[in-house]
Amino acid sequence: MTEYPGLGMGGSVVVDLLAELQQVEGSSFHLTFDNLFTSLKLVDCLTGKNIACTGTIRANRVEDCPLKAVKEIEKLPRGACDHASDAKTGLVVVRWNDNNVVNVVSNKVGVYPMKMATRWSRAQKKAVQIGQPSLIKHYNNTMGGVDRCDQNISKYRTQIRSKKWTWPLVAYCIDLCVQQAWHLYRATPKAADDPMDLLAFRRSIAQAYLARGPRHAHPGRPRGFSPLHHRVPDQIRFDRLDHLVQPWATQLKCIHCGMKTKHRCVKCKVGVHDRCFIQYHTQ
Repeated sequence: MTEYPGLGMGGSVVVDLLAELQQVEGSSFHLTFDNLFTSLKLVDCLTGKNIACTGTIRANRVEDCPLKAVKEIEKLPRGACDHASDAKTGLVVVRWNDNNVVNVVSNKVGVYPMKMATRWSRAQKKAVQIGQPSLIKHYNNTMGGVDRCDQNISKYRTQIRSKKWTWPLVAYCIDLCVQQAWHLYRATPKAADDPMDLLAFRRSIAQAYLARGPRHAHPGRPRGFSPLHHRVPDQIRFDRLDHLVQPWATQLKCIHCGMKTKHRCVKCKVGVHDRCFIQYHTQ
């Protein structure tokens, strides 16, 4: 990673990740990040690159911005705020009193029009409406993807004990890919007909991979056994990848028509006639 002078480690990470986005012409971006990365120098740097950004900022990073002190804002009613702006760069810094004092900076969204936020009042014992600057409303609407990702991963984290220090990194990458795949699934039309939560989605992946492995013979014949029984998950059967007809030494029952055959699908590992191959793998 390239470290940019004056931006610190957090700001350098943001600018370094944006290096690829600069190659896309005609696209506009609005970045949202938390106070680990935000500084006024970073916002100025992104403004020079014509990139909009909004982020929370720590009180000790606002430099000489003429804002009321944090202790002074804490004494004001809930929803009160103070702000300062730079007419030359369009940079706006807001200090807002909510449960705690929040500092937010943006080069795209301003304070007005003021929005309304619902909060619980202990004194009145009911929900009340308080004023909320526009840039804070925008931050709340766009921030939280990483936090929600970490929350989902922590719910169903892969728990396999190992003495290798690399295993937690590998397990985290797997959990991350599953979580992202679940979000992609929710965006597909199939999710409307067959909605699955994250746990059901993880189970479907595990069942699909278990079905691809070798099958161990069980003594006896289970009740209700039928050659037409679907022993291959739809995720494998209809993926149209590496399905080939293979000659087999012993007779098998075709999974599509139930007749005897000496051919099977290499990937599904079930008997199938040449004439039934296409029908069986077509949805």
